[in-house]
Amino acid sequence: MMQFLTSSFQSLATQTGPTFWLPEAVSNFAPTVDGDFYFVYWVSIFFLVLITALLILFMWKYSAPEGQKATSQNDHNLVLEIAWTGIPVILSLMMFWYGYKGYVAMATPPANAMVITAEAAKWSWNFSYPASGTVVSGASEDFNEIRNALRSGELTAEQAAEREAKVLEKAGLHVPVNTPVQVNVLAADVLHSLFIPAFRVKKDCVPGRIGQLWFEATEPGVYSLYCSEYCGQGHSAMHSKVVVHPSQEDFDKWLAVAASYDETLPFTELGEIVWKRKGCVSCHSLDGAMKTGPTWKGLFGSERKYTENGTLGSAIADESYIEESIRYPMKKISDGYTGQMPVVKLTDKEILWVTEFIKSLRQ
Repeated sequence: MMQFLTSSFQSLATQTGPTFWLPEAVSNFAPTVDGDFYFVYWVSIFFLVLITALLILFMWKYSAPEGQKATSQNDHNLVLEIAWTGIPVILSLMMFWYGYKGYVAMATPPANAMVITAEAAKWSWNFSYPASGTVVSGASEDFNEIRNALRSGELTAEQAAEREAKVLEKAGLHVPVNTPVQVNVLAADVLHSLFIPAFRVKKDCVPGRIGQLWFEATEPGVYSLYCSEYCGQGHSAMHSKVVVHPSQEDFDKWLAVAASYDETLPFTELGEIVWKRKGCVSCHSLDGAMKTGPTWKGLFGSERKYTENGTLGSAIADESYIEESIRYPMKKISDGYTGQMPVVKLTDKEILWVTEFIKSLRQ
């Protein structure tokens, strides 16, 4: 698994894509989408060149001497007028028809598709596999740390590939190759949009609604997944990965261990893993910095002022306060902040680990 992910990332890092405009095409929809794109593209180029050339030709051929008045011309050419009206209409209808056929195909997942749920929240992803009950993180923060370290020269390409492969062992969107996959998308807070360029699929994530997209990946490897709807300060960092496994067996092996934790680690270390895996890192800093939510530095044991149903109150941030804030984030809104935290589904163990991690930040 580790070797497969590492080699896939290295291959992706050196691949520029098959065309100047589009990345590699690795899904069942890619040929259709690319064909539609290039049809519109070359029609536009053709008429741009034709009209510009005719414009320059007519300017040269029919230019009048300086000072000569323009003369009226009332006649017309019926054949020419029908041509420049009819040809664009036919081309526009062709564009509509091919686009409509592609849309219907992309909007109709097959009955035997594997179902995955993608939940977007500021500024991370969570992917749920209902068949097994497994929930994994998009690990946006981890991928951005690796990407920034690679850009700064702190990591070599090989080191970055190894670290990214390690993260992908328990994070990201994973699917088997040549298998139809239906992704149900939803948003916990504001508008987001799930976009996988290499698959040519995109779907808006709208709060209060469940949307869906589907695809069939045709090549094993690791591909980028983005949020393509501006969703606030951390939008550009809402970046994850899609891993296409070479077989169903390889995918099943990954799924069996994806949501597990190494429970031999100290609770504080497990809490830090949960902080990253569940997207808490996007809104809660560890160094006192102001973000969307309160910092966790010095949080435990401090007096917290809040607003509950329009009434001001205060409480000591103990174990009960932390658990209540996780399970019912909109009940007591911390002073100085707006109520934006979604409900993050944590197990009792995960809440215990997070609490112990927050305790360790008192000093």
